[in-house]
Amino acid sequence: MTNVKTKELIAPTLVLVIICLVVTAALAITYQITKPIIEEINLEKANLARAEVLPEGAEGFSPLEGIELIDNVVEVYQANNGSGMIFTIVDKGFGGDITVMVGINSSKEIEGVKVTSHQETPGLGTKAMTVEHLSQYEGKVTISANPSDENGIDAVTGATVSSNAIFRAVETALEQFEKLGGAK
Repeated sequence: MTNVKTKELIAPTLVLVIICLVVTAALAITYQITKPIIEEINLEKANLARAEVLPEGAEGFSPLEGIELIDNVVEVYQANNGSGMIFTIVDKGFGGDITVMVGINSSKEIEGVKVTSHQETPGLGTKAMTVEHLSQYEGKVTISANPSDENGIDAVTGATVSSNAIFRAVETALEQFEKLGGAK
């Protein structure tokens, strides 16, 4: 009788362990197969975004490594033709982190600003990510939070936390650009 009870307990446990091992192995194999494909797609998307914020450097970008980064700066890329640099900055928005890509040309002017990732409220916080709002930054060498200044940026009413996060990210990019001595 104890042999039957033991068999009734061990058999389902053993089957469950085998199922878990097979599923785990299948997930690991799937991950190994898809990882390089996902990385390639992410690199392609990042390069398209870089080309948007710095169109003059669209033929290629190289990461700058071994440099001291300011807080919130995730990565810095330089256009292979020396036309400028692209900065990726993460700042805190209302719903979470906002990742902003900023292109600055060799004349120290902001070429473009693009939000590449966010967790903001659709329809409200995302108003600060429209082309109309982000185009305010283009052509500026310095920026100001006072909209009546020459280099002033208007915050989006109802999305001021998101607007301010983008503003701080662009400000950080300009600061990092100066710290690096501009485009080489």
